[in-house]
Amino acid sequence: MAKMSETNVQYDVDPELLTNFLDESEESIATLDSSFIQLEQQPKDKEIIGSIFRIAHSIKGLAGFLNLRPIRELTHELETVLDNIRQDKLTADSEVIDILLEGFDELSQMLERVRTGKSQVQNKNKLQELLGRIKQLSDSNIHGENRDIPMVLDDVSGNAEEVSQQAEELDKLQDGIIEEVMDAEKDKTKDFAPATTGRTMRVSEEKIDVFMQYVGDLIEISESFNLLQARIDSSSDTQLAREFKDINSGFNQLSDKLQKSLLAIRKIPARNLIQKIPRMVRDLANSLGKNVQVEVTGQDVQIDKSMIEALESPINHLVRNCVDHGIETPQERKEAQKSETGTIRIDLIEQGDDVIIKIHDDGAGIDPEKIRKKAIQMGLVSAEQASELSDRETLQFIFSSGFSTAKKISDVSGRGVGMDVVRTNVESLKGAINLESTYGQGTTVTLRLPSSLTVLVVNGMLAGIGNQQYIIKLEDIQDAVRPKPEDIITVQGYAECLHVYGQIYPLIRLHELFGVETELTEPTEAMVILAKNKDSRGAILVDKILGQQRVVVKELDKQFSYINTIAGTAILANTRVGLVLDVPGILAESLEGGVIG
Repeated sequence: MAKMSETNVQYDVDPELLTNFLDESEESIATLDSSFIQLEQQPKDKEIIGSIFRIAHSIKGLAGFLNLRPIRELTHELETVLDNIRQDKLTADSEVIDILLEGFDELSQMLERVRTGKSQVQNKNKLQELLGRIKQLSDSNIHGENRDIPMVLDDVSGNAEEVSQQAEELDKLQDGIIEEVMDAEKDKTKDFAPATTGRTMRVSEEKIDVFMQYVGDLIEISESFNLLQARIDSSSDTQLAREFKDINSGFNQLSDKLQKSLLAIRKIPARNLIQKIPRMVRDLANSLGKNVQVEVTGQDVQIDKSMIEALESPINHLVRNCVDHGIETPQERKEAQKSETGTIRIDLIEQGDDVIIKIHDDGAGIDPEKIRKKAIQMGLVSAEQASELSDRETLQFIFSSGFSTAKKISDVSGRGVGMDVVRTNVESLKGAINLESTYGQGTTVTLRLPSSLTVLVVNGMLAGIGNQQYIIKLEDIQDAVRPKPEDIITVQGYAECLHVYGQIYPLIRLHELFGVETELTEPTEAMVILAKNKDSRGAILVDKILGQQRVVVKELDKQFSYINTIAGTAILANTRVGLVLDVPGILAESLEGGVIG
């Protein structure tokens, strides 16, 4: 029998008010996981309890104002439990925390249903069962509150109807107050100057992207001005040249500031990436019978929102691996003379335009001998080759497809679809991953990523091959040289290499990689660009170098997203279209045996 699709619901409320309520409520609920973990560890901390209570109270009040009754009912019951904890009538033990977390999970799902135009409640029976357990929690666990109930039941029942009417009046009064406060806030913005403290506003990503396109157009115009300035400089009117140079300089500075400001708008604190991790670790550790705490530093490091969304899955996988494979059981840790509670530490560090994410656990570490045996068993390396590898080199097999040393398959990990996928995801974000482990002491995984993938403008070197022109980012270039015959050598595994500055660079013939015709095929007749990317390097052969230029990068159409050697296209100052090279992609493809293997 086919499943019937849900009917969309039209909520009779101002769409803007509803959207703001949903956004603010979901943002607030997202912070609660870590708050509940803290509360479980410090059940008497009034500040933590108060902050959670205020979130529930605020959502309840606004839900009532917007006539979202099921949401209001659920938050009212959650608020009651929190109020009992706040008044020391209830202890915030693990059982209480579990039910509160379940309640806020349900609330989050209800808010998402409202956002997508569905009814607030998907399963009424499930909601009623949850509400019953929350009410029972308040009724049965309040310390000493049930002792005198039989003595006062008669008095209360006599006034029940009056109390109920008063409660309804209070609810109406609260809704009225909320409406007046919201109206008053709107009036304040008309009558008063902005406050000196930081204020925020919501802007859709689509609007920011459109604005970025305009900024890109502006910078392209500035490059045309630079070309025009060169022509004016060569004229006899020196006064005109000076004035134009001053104007053009100011225009370029303004363009740069506008670009940097816009890129900053897209960035949000890294806490949005890791705020769900403490809850995930708590639940997973409980299911595995382990004690694990999470420590985080650098939560205010700024990362592009699109990066945070892309990193969520690989980061979660790495942390789950720490809990499942890294941290031992309390008994095992005790025998190893460790604290019975394991620690997972996440450090976020800003380093130039990059963000470093370190995930460390103080668990059992990785046995390199097990990795060697598994690698030999999988045919990744011979026994003789494996014996010559260092422990650090051996650990890299963990990133091989299908690699796993888990004795049994579980829902957590052990299916061999893991670290290789994590590495692929990280590298697709122009990042790198590194793993270090000390057997018996713990493991550290380090990710290095750009803080933003939104590259609008790059400073590049313009290179020519045949009739084509290419842009190579200056940050990817070490130097440009015309090699001598004695610099060209042959190294096992590569057809040709360049030996300069005491280092060996595999030679990459770009015309062969891209299928471009050129008459200059000998390195000694052409120019070679020494390129680098983290742990790899190469010598890119081009016909000539045409100078430096700042260009606006346009992304390739989605149908060409599989091409990892091209970062995008750009309009050059001479109005020609040039390809912006993806040096990491070129090095990866070439060193895997494409044109130089």
